[in-house]
Amino acid sequence: MKRFLVLLALALVAFAACKKADEKAKEPSVFKVTPKSADSENGFAHSLTVKVTCDIAFEYALEDGSWITINARDKDSRNVTALELQMSVNDGPSDRKDVLTVSSGSKKISVNITQKTVASGVTVDEIRLKHIFPKAVSFQFPANWTLSSDAPWLEFSPATGSMNSITPVSFKANEFNFTGESRSADLVLSFGETSVTIPVVQESSLPEGDFAQKLYGLYNYDGAGASVTYSPVAHQTNLVRRADESVFRLVDPAEAKMYEISGLPLSYTPADSLHITIYQNWISSMAFRSEKDVWVLKAEDSFAWLIDAEDHGYIVKK
Repeated sequence: MKRFLVLLALALVAFAACKKADEKAKEPSVFKVTPKSADSENGFAHSLTVKVTCDIAFEYALEDGSWITINARDKDSRNVTALELQMSVNDGPSDRKDVLTVSSGSKKISVNITQKTVASGVTVDEIRLKHIFPKAVSFQFPANWTLSSDAPWLEFSPATGSMNSITPVSFKANEFNFTGESRSADLVLSFGETSVTIPVVQESSLPEGDFAQKLYGLYNYDGAGASVTYSPVAHQTNLVRRADESVFRLVDPAEAKMYEISGLPLSYTPADSLHITIYQNWISSMAFRSEKDVWVLKAEDSFAWLIDAEDHGYIVKK
């Protein structure tokens, strides 16, 4: 009997030891989740990999789960399990949030996930065009995209781009805007069934600021606002009409300075294009002789306003 009691005691001790070992095995000795948060995911459909390092079994769940699906890969030799979180596109008006909770034993780790909208990934707020001059804008998105617009005056190329590829797109108005106000069009940027609208604005093509005054001269000739204008006290003007062209000159006799513009028409029509030749010794930063393609913006009384592709303005006598 005494021997039986000793054996029973030993068995109870062994059972208690096994139970403690089992309980200990239910708690992970290594438990880590990376990343710890994902609070700035883009709004496009994409996947996020969350790595769970745990030496025993674990469970995972999403608080919402309406826009994220999870695919767990097999655990590797380092006790790392990759959870692939596939996010659907967020074409809504605001960011959305979810929480991934990973549990093992009595331990829990939460990963906060925030997905921004598709619109927030389009950093081009507006495209502004001047006259009929092209403007290049580079697009790069984590999805294939297309451009469309129903504005007859707006042109752009190319109209498509590939995922993650930097694509310069050239935009231009195919006609001048001779109204006194800017005009706008909607450019639709589409990613499959999701789209974002970007406004395209063409400014008025009529002369503005100092260039709108009736004063002969070269305006913004350096691209930074510098101008040479006629002074009735110090300067003289001359207009020579030939059979097929007219030549305008502005002269400063006291300073022995002049500029001459040839290739001017005998009559002016807004939007007409001209090829002019300039001879000058007035501006040291300009060549003595240069050729320019220019367009007629306005003709009124004895004045004509011209513009070139570098936004240099010319007011000449007609």
